[in-house]
Amino acid sequence: MARPREFDYEKVLDSGLQQFWRAGYEATSLDDLLEKTGLSKSSLYGVFGSKHEMLLASLDRYIDTVLQANIEDLQRGPARVAIMRSFEKILGFVPSSKICFLQVCATELAGHDQLVRTRVRRGLERLQRAYRDAILRGQARGAFASGVDADALSGFLITNLYGLQVLGRAGFETDGRRKTLALVLNALT
Repeated sequence: MARPREFDYEKVLDSGLQQFWRAGYEATSLDDLLEKTGLSKSSLYGVFGSKHEMLLASLDRYIDTVLQANIEDLQRGPARVAIMRSFEKILGFVPSSKICFLQVCATELAGHDQLVRTRVRRGLERLQRAYRDAILRGQARGAFASGVDADALSGFLITNLYGLQVLGRAGFETDGRRKTLALVLNALT
């Protein structure tokens, strides 16, 4: 009979997610994961199989929790306010050094890791659909120009969202990024 787990799987996964998010995959050692999760080497391998499998589980967890919460926020309230709130939440504006976990994984691994690429793409497609739906809602209520292609505009939002994150991580000041965000949002009207 298998021995029952003596730890909270989601708490352990969240600890691993935070470590990968902070340091990236390559810079995260097995010792880092053991320290952050409190697991023994045999427990970590017994549950996740490998560091890579833990990363993939962390990506899934991020998409299903953090990203999903942002998507749900986009469905509430006036579309313009929801989109602005979403950008500010994802960009964080504090701390500017922490960017979306999807972007961390995309820039470090998606170019050569098909499993990571598939998950990152799935997350970004979900977020882009949520922006498109908010744009369509805003267009239907007269808040946004109706003659603009909502799919193209949602792609424009995603592109700028991730570009603004890179600028923040590179040390660009918050005020400049806020001004850029205002220009991006003006493209909706």
